[in-house]
Amino acid sequence: MPILGSLPPAQRAAFATSARLLSCLVTESLVRALFIPFEGFEAVGVCVILSGSTSKKQPKECPTYSSDDLFAIIPLRHIPVFKHDESDSRGHEIGLLDPLDMLPLVFEIDSFDSVGSTPEHADLSAAILRKLSGSGWSISNSTTLTVSTSPVILWNKFGISVGLDPALRADISEEFASAVIWQKYSYEHPARAPSLTSPSIDWEQSIVEGHPTHPMHKTRAFLSPIPTITPGTYDLYNPRVRLVALPRTSLNITGDFENDTKDVLDGAAKNAKKPLDVPEGFVVVPVHELQVYHIQEKFPEAKIYPEEFSVSARAQQSIRSMILPGTLTNTSLKLGVGIKLTSAVRTISPASAYLGPRFSSQVVPALTMNHNILTVAKELSSVVHNHPDNEIAKHCAAIVRECHENLSEEQRGERLIVCTSLVESGHEGQDAENSVPSVVRVFRLDTEEKRLAWLDEFVRVFFAAFLPPMLINGVGFEAHPQNTLARYTLTDPPRLTGFIIRDFGGLRVHPPTLLASTGVAPDIASGHSIIADTMDDVYARMYHTVVHNHLQQLVRVLDLHYSGKGWDVVRARLREAVPSGHPLEKAWLDEEAKTVPGKCFLRMRMVGMYRHHLHYPFPNLLLHTGVKENSLPVSPTEEKGKTV
Repeated sequence: MPILGSLPPAQRAAFATSARLLSCLVTESLVRALFIPFEGFEAVGVCVILSGSTSKKQPKECPTYSSDDLFAIIPLRHIPVFKHDESDSRGHEIGLLDPLDMLPLVFEIDSFDSVGSTPEHADLSAAILRKLSGSGWSISNSTTLTVSTSPVILWNKFGISVGLDPALRADISEEFASAVIWQKYSYEHPARAPSLTSPSIDWEQSIVEGHPTHPMHKTRAFLSPIPTITPGTYDLYNPRVRLVALPRTSLNITGDFENDTKDVLDGAAKNAKKPLDVPEGFVVVPVHELQVYHIQEKFPEAKIYPEEFSVSARAQQSIRSMILPGTLTNTSLKLGVGIKLTSAVRTISPASAYLGPRFSSQVVPALTMNHNILTVAKELSSVVHNHPDNEIAKHCAAIVRECHENLSEEQRGERLIVCTSLVESGHEGQDAENSVPSVVRVFRLDTEEKRLAWLDEFVRVFFAAFLPPMLINGVGFEAHPQNTLARYTLTDPPRLTGFIIRDFGGLRVHPPTLLASTGVAPDIASGHSIIADTMDDVYARMYHTVVHNHLQQLVRVLDLHYSGKGWDVVRARLREAVPSGHPLEKAWLDEEAKTVPGKCFLRMRMVGMYRHHLHYPFPNLLLHTGVKENSLPVSPTEEKGKTV
C-alpha cells in the first residue's frame, strides 16, 4: 500500500483533490457508498461507491450490483461514519466520508479487462473483488480494478452518469484540474513551518493543502482580462497595492474611507518620490495590482496611477485580505480581485461593502459577548462602485478592517494564529511521510492526554466566545478556521486567552431575535444572504462552520475522532455552554437529532450557488461516539443506529 507522503507531488496532488471530490460525493448523498470490512493490506475495509445512476435507486430496487453499478472503490485506513437509517444489506451505508479515512489509493472499475490492474496492486484488487462475490453482487469475471490517476476523470464520469450539462461539467473539470496543478506546486514548494515566534502573517501563509474537504481546495482561476497565471510565475501572497482614482459621483462610500486610506496614498507617493495628483472631485481607491486589468476594462472614467505609485503587501490566507507592513499598523485592507478561489470569485459585492461598517458600528457594540475572550475585527469603512450592474460594480471595491495582529505581541504579549494553520503539515524541511500538524508540533502534544487537555481548553473558550451572540442575540458568526484567530500568550507553556473573528460575508442573523434582545434593527440590504428566516437557519450555519468544519478538523488531526474521545470533550463543553431546555440543545444534542443540515459544496457548485447555502442531511458528529474496529458489526442490520 502506498504511503501518501512518499508519493511524487503530482500523484499526491491528484489524490488530495480526488479524495475531497469523493468525500463530497458521498457525504452530500450525490452517490451511495457502502463500507465492506476487509482485512489485510493495511486496510480496515473498502468504500464501494455506486454510480450516479444506480445511487438514484433504492437498495431494494437493485437485487444485485454488477460492475456497471460501481463508480469507484477506496481502501480505507479508518472506519467512516455510517448512516443511522442504512438499509442496504450488502454493507454499511456511509453517511460521512472524510479524506483522512482513506488510504492513498482509488480504484476505478474496468469491466472489459482492457488495461488490467496496476501490477503492484494486483493482489489487493483481486482480494477486493473476492469480497464482492457474495449474495447481492454480480461482478463479471472480466472485471479488473485500475488505479485512478485524476479527479478530472472521476468528475467527468460522475457528471455524465447523472446527465449534468456538458458546459457546466467542463467548467468544473477545469477547476479540478487547476486544484491539482496548484496543489502540486504547493507540495514542491511548501511553506515554512511556523512557530510561536513567527509573526501572525507567517501563520497565514503557512498553508500547504487548505480546506480539508472542499473539492476545489486549491483552485486558482483568473477571470479575464487578468492573464492566466501559472504556479511560480506570480506570488499571490506578496502582491503590490496600486492606486486608481474615480469620480466621487461614481462611488458609494461608507465611513471615513479617505482618511482611513490616507497612509496608503502617502506611502505610494513616497515610493514614487513625487506627489500624488488627485483630480478635483475624485477619490483615490487602493486596488490589488491584478485588479487593474478589470478596472481598465470596466470603468473607463478611472484614472490609473503608474505602478511606481504602489506599496507592498502581504496577503492573508484569503488572498484578497492583506496587511501593508510599513504603511498600515492598526488596519488592513480587503480588496476585491477577480480570482476564483475554491468556488467563489473573490470580489466584494455592493451588499458586503454596505454591510460591514454598519454592522460593525450598529450591531457589534450591542451584542452579548465576553469582550475579554472575543474581539470582533470591525470593518471601519468601505467603497464600492455604483454601477447599476452589481456584477460589474463588485470589481471596484475595498474595505478597511481593524488589524489586531501587528501590535498583539507588543501590547498584549500574544501571538494571533489563524486557526486553519493549526491543522496544516508537510512544511518545508519536514519529512512528508512523518510530518505532524502544526498544532501537535508547536504545542508539544506528544501524548493523548496532552491532546485531550489542549482540545478541552480550546473548545471551552471557543464556546464561551461564540455561543452567547447566537443563543441570546440570534447572530451566528462564521467562525470557520480561516475567519478565526486564536490568541496565545508568548509564555511557556502558551495559554489560550481568546479569539478574534473577522469577515461578515458569512454571518447568519435572525433580525427578530436581534431586535428583541438589543433593540437594534440591523441595516442590511434587502435579500442579503446573511439574513436568516428562522433561528434554525442560524443553527445550521453555525453547525457547519463550528462543528463540521472547525472542530472536526482539530478533532481529527489530534487523532481523537475515531476513538470518539474528542467528541466526548466537545459534547461535555457544549452541554455546559447551552442552557438546559434551549432550542439549540434539541437541535444539536437530542438523541433524535441523528442528522443535521450540512453545507454541500459540490451540490452548490452544480447549481451555481456560493453565497446562499444549500443543505442536505449529514450525520450529526455531536452524537458520534467512535467505532471500535475490532467490534464492527458484520452486517448493517445488527445493532443499527449505534455507529453515529
